[in-house]
Amino acid sequence: MPKTNSTSKPVRSFRISSEGVSQLRAMASVMGRSESDVIEVALDRMYREEIRYNRALREGARPEDQYQIDKGNEGENEIHRSDS
Repeated sequence: MPKTNSTSKPVRSFRISSEGVSQLRAMASVMGRSESDVIEVALDRMYREEIRYNRALREGARPEDQYQIDKGNEGENEIHRSDS
């Protein structure tokens, strides 16, 4: 969570949809914070949520390792797709 409005923080650049920009501006206005602070708060909340539910941010785990494929049924979707 942002603790200071430091100008010594590194500068980052992101591409955000026009809807995202509108949401960001609205949140900054309602919260009385800068757009950077809103992004930082949102990221902090998302990070804590991921940690809380032990999702993708396990130490040393790669997100793709959480998905398992039954090797015997790898091509099953392609088979069913060709039947239609």
